[in-house]
Amino acid sequence: MDQLLCIDRKREDQESKARQLAFVQRFASGANGIVVSGEKANQYPVSHPWLIRGMKFTTAVQECWRTQRTFFYIDNGYFGNLRTKTWFRIIKNHVHDIRPIIPRPRDRLDLSDIVLKPRSTGKKILIAPPSEKSLSLWNMNPQVWVDETVTELSKHTDRPVEIRLKRPRTDRLKVDTMEEALADDVHCLVTYNSVAAVEAVMLGKPAIVLGPNAAHSVCSQSLSEVENPFFPDDDLREAWLRHLSYSQFTFVEMADGSAYRMLNEF
Repeated sequence: MDQLLCIDRKREDQESKARQLAFVQRFASGANGIVVSGEKANQYPVSHPWLIRGMKFTTAVQECWRTQRTFFYIDNGYFGNLRTKTWFRIIKNHVHDIRPIIPRPRDRLDLSDIVLKPRSTGKKILIAPPSEKSLSLWNMNPQVWVDETVTELSKHTDRPVEIRLKRPRTDRLKVDTMEEALADDVHCLVTYNSVAAVEAVMLGKPAIVLGPNAAHSVCSQSLSEVENPFFPDDDLREAWLRHLSYSQFTFVEMADGSAYRMLNEF
């Protein structure tokens, strides 16, 4: 591949944000890449891969898919961030790791300090719509998605349905957490591409995922299965989480090049 282009902002005339630069500068250092604006990146041939940070850059992701440009997408990690934000997922050519489960050692999972809960039951269905900027990647509207999902659910179940809109990160971690919401008499979670599905399966609740989702290997993918959704055994959950642990990295791993190396090796 040609030199990696790490995008720091959308336009030349916009000020770079310190947190945005924290990601792109570290990754550029470890991957021998260069930091450029979105406008500048578009001037390079498609043989130059891009590094894209966050869902605010959905147009950049869509452009890479359209032109078949290789890209690396950085966003919040799948697990291991309860105490401090340490892990960040980095996905090659997508925004989620939707590959079949690849057998992995447990070394990286051990670093995440996670605990799997046994399956528990409940009565209601919890719908967790993705954010507007997330669904915009597929040119979808969150309210339309919710309305259509509720309508389809009504064909398969008469269980009560609760909508849980995405909250700011600080609220999700400290006030009315996803763990608390799932423990409140929930039968299963329904979402599109949200990381909430990963949390649900770890916390002992089945999930139905209706879009590209890192939990698709351990979830049902049709609302017709809502009364008896798939839930993985502990061996499958373990294999799946080991797999995902190789898709999330620390700042140190970005800067020293090990993240870039692993992403291109596996």
